[in-house]
Amino acid sequence: MVRKLSTWVAVVALVAAAAPPGAADDLGDSASVRDALAHAPDELEAMSAQAFAEASAHPDSFEAQLEAAELPLSFANRLRNERKIRTDLDPALDEEYRAQQADWADRAIPRAELALELASDDAERAQAERVLGELYSHRITGMISGMINGPRARRHIGRALELAPDDPECNRAIGLMYLHNPPITGGDVDKAIETFQGCADALPDDRCLVLLSMAYRKHGDLDEARATARKALERDPSSVDAKLLLAELE
Repeated sequence: MVRKLSTWVAVVALVAAAAPPGAADDLGDSASVRDALAHAPDELEAMSAQAFAEASAHPDSFEAQLEAAELPLSFANRLRNERKIRTDLDPALDEEYRAQQADWADRAIPRAELALELASDDAERAQAERVLGELYSHRITGMISGMINGPRARRHIGRALELAPDDPECNRAIGLMYLHNPPITGGDVDKAIETFQGCADALPDDRCLVLLSMAYRKHGDLDEARATARKALERDPSSVDAKLLLAELE
């Protein structure tokens, strides 16, 4: 859990640092922070290269391999949140973000597969399966890639939940599928709300509160969406996603 949170905190810090001064305080008037990831490609590459170098130096380390997979996953998750939160996103930028998500996933999947091979118990196997499932979901950029990678994502996340049904990260992962998938492939906004309510209490950061707010918005419960986004911002005052949500909702 500490490893996962440290990865996410590093990404959030990078996004905030990439934004111009004052942008994060007034998202309603400035879109600059919204594209912060695109403003820091060198820093992202450096963070990823460092994690990959550590994994290469310790090829028998489960922790090193999983960290090398989790960091690109965090980048891809941030890009997807951006795409899903914004209602004014240019289609060309949406397509670019999708391609970036897939690129980060392609880089990370071999490390996640190695982490799964190195896992020594069910807890480790669950996290490796969960990361693999999330990464495969980021390879979906259209109908054909969805037909290929969607079942892979569901299979790995399903295995993760079989191994660790009460793990909040595994439940967050299935919640993402409930939230973002179409109904024909398991999308269910009511289940997303229920799932994120549970993991929001179990995880100390803002991620599940942000996702819960997004689920409420998708369901049409805008008052709940606003209130939950404010809770996310109270939990993490630097939360870019919570600020983006409030700018969209208010």
